[in-house]
Amino acid sequence: MRLTCANGDPLWLGYGMNVHPGGSPEVLEQAIERTVLPLRRRLGARGPFGIALRLDALGVRALESDAGRLRALRQLLVAHDLVPFTANGFVLGRFHGPGVKDAVYRPSWREAEREEYTLALAAVLAHLRGPGHVVSLSTAPGSWRGWGEERARVDADCAARLVRAARRLRELEHVTGVRVLLGLEPEPGCTLQRVADAVAFFHGPLQQAFGRDSAARHHLGVCLDVCHQAVMFEDPRLGLDRLRAAGVPVVKVQASAALELADGSDVAGRAALARFVEPTWLHQTTTPDERGEVHLLEDLPAALGSAAAPWLARRPWRTHFHVPVFRALSVPPLKTTQGELDRVLARVAQGGATRHLEVETYTWEGLPEDERNAGSGFDLGEALAKELEYVLAVLARHGSLPEGALPEGSRPERAGASQPASTAEL
Repeated sequence: MRLTCANGDPLWLGYGMNVHPGGSPEVLEQAIERTVLPLRRRLGARGPFGIALRLDALGVRALESDAGRLRALRQLLVAHDLVPFTANGFVLGRFHGPGVKDAVYRPSWREAEREEYTLALAAVLAHLRGPGHVVSLSTAPGSWRGWGEERARVDADCAARLVRAARRLRELEHVTGVRVLLGLEPEPGCTLQRVADAVAFFHGPLQQAFGRDSAARHHLGVCLDVCHQAVMFEDPRLGLDRLRAAGVPVVKVQASAALELADGSDVAGRAALARFVEPTWLHQTTTPDERGEVHLLEDLPAALGSAAAPWLARRPWRTHFHVPVFRALSVPPLKTTQGELDRVLARVAQGGATRHLEVETYTWEGLPEDERNAGSGFDLGEALAKELEYVLAVLARHGSLPEGALPEGSRPERAGASQPASTAEL
């Protein structure tokens, strides 16, 4: 749905459709009929309803090669007043089912396949949205550190390919009238895993790759995933401000929460965490040592198996597992990083931080049964409704309301509103 921030800026909100297994047009159409439209009714939402698409490489190819199918999908969206304001382009292939793990990062931005998929998805998104609008597209943050690639070479290769992609997005805007903003999504264990990594990349390898040609730079920015930054023990709200101060656009914020264990030496806590071990996704687990340096283990079983390490004892653990954002507590004695999310939402509600907000809890099927059923009985529609209701309530407390909910005469004047050029709604 479309909201208005406290300063008058527009804000689009939707849930990440990567929660639905599969990335084909058929899966998308079924999700619209079975989940999106009932969800809008549950929320009592009026007016345009934002959706955050997920199409894999095969799904994009199917639409790219069939103009009639693409036109029919656009007609479906228009008929129901559904607005595809963003898409998740992180994963090209299968995202649900055993064995995904570090395959989610392949191909990396060193490879042509990543570039071609991203540009094809951008073209589909531009067609579905239509001329005169801005859309965002989140993507992998370079490569995966665990593959042992030489860092300087990775950064240079990724920067060169991203610059080519940005130039082609500029050409796409000239042809379609739609500006597609590509957001690199820092993630624990990737070449870009912190806000500082992103700032250094934009002002280092990426700036060098652009050289004197700066015309396409406004097509590149960052997608800030709150769960990811919390796992790295970064303050995501300060991260937003740091990116803004560095001139790096935040093209999208992903509202998400991670797992937290207050004390890694807590036997009951490790037993609770062990219930979150599952075969599909990587669940990077981190802890700070006494000097504040954050140690990362690639997956939860590795952390549980290393519990005797001195730097793990009596230290907080955070695990990359997207848990329901509306719950501050998880399987006892585990907590979530909901507080970090609340602070980010408060900042977003003020305006000037981002125009696109995506609630991204894609892991429902991997949750322990009691966690999955808590508050929703694992009715996906009800669970998603609770997610969005929670986010809407936090936003409202800080002055951001659905456009139709604003009292007459209370909307701030647009002339004085903050409007970053890279994310302005045209």
